[in-house]
Amino acid sequence: MAVLVVGASGAVGGAVVAGLLERGVDVRATSRTPERLSLPPQVRTSAADLDDPASFDPALEGVERIFLYADMTHPEPLLARVAAAGVRHVVLLSSSAVTAPGAADDFNGARFLRVERAVEDSGVAHTFLRPGGFASNAARWSWSIRTDGTVPLPHPDAAQVPVHEADVADVAVVALTGDALLGAAPVLTGPEVLTLREQVATIGDVLGRDVRVVEQTEAESAALLARHVPEVWVRQIIGDWRAAVGATPAVSREHERLTGRPARTFRTWVEDHVDLFR
Repeated sequence: MAVLVVGASGAVGGAVVAGLLERGVDVRATSRTPERLSLPPQVRTSAADLDDPASFDPALEGVERIFLYADMTHPEPLLARVAAAGVRHVVLLSSSAVTAPGAADDFNGARFLRVERAVEDSGVAHTFLRPGGFASNAARWSWSIRTDGTVPLPHPDAAQVPVHEADVADVAVVALTGDALLGAAPVLTGPEVLTLREQVATIGDVLGRDVRVVEQTEAESAALLARHVPEVWVRQIIGDWRAAVGATPAVSREHERLTGRPARTFRTWVEDHVDLFR
């Protein structure tokens, strides 16, 4: 059984490759720049671009299952090629945003819904992984923490349940190595609700030094974020933070149910990536 991992250079994709290799699976991997991949020699790599569906044809030969992420504006042509190649199971990295009320009218929810629907319409069996906010979003704070030990935020009391990328990869590996999750769409979160302020404090605790929140207005935050992300994402990020103040987001136990292991904490994520903040 050959499994193709699309986007193997990403944090989740790379962990999926590692988990499959541990199980002795024949793994193939694609990337826009496969020459930059650092993978074991037994992993066959090839260049492929989600914006160029035909580029996937060589990589799809003999593949039974595929791990795919939902960063596609026009997913239908690629899914048609996946189906025509005889792939029998797509494991899609989607988002819990699709479960929110009004998701079809929300920028973030709508883009994931479109890819999910394209997978469904392809006729290929599927599993949708729907993680909430990633713990890795805290990496945005690395520069200011390294520079002066601060994190500027407009809504530091926004509540989240940050999920470790390795937990998402764990569930993907379960889905890609059996049929237990065919047709499933597990929502994945971390094991605990934390405000942004508490996440900042956790980083400081792991570093062993004071890291403090500097409160700012939404306009100030938007100007700062706009240096790094498109304007539509600036609105999405700040809007999500605003909506999460005083919220009580649900904690999913799906990782533990599906893998038999507790979900990793935010502290574990910080410990795993502590060099980002030093």
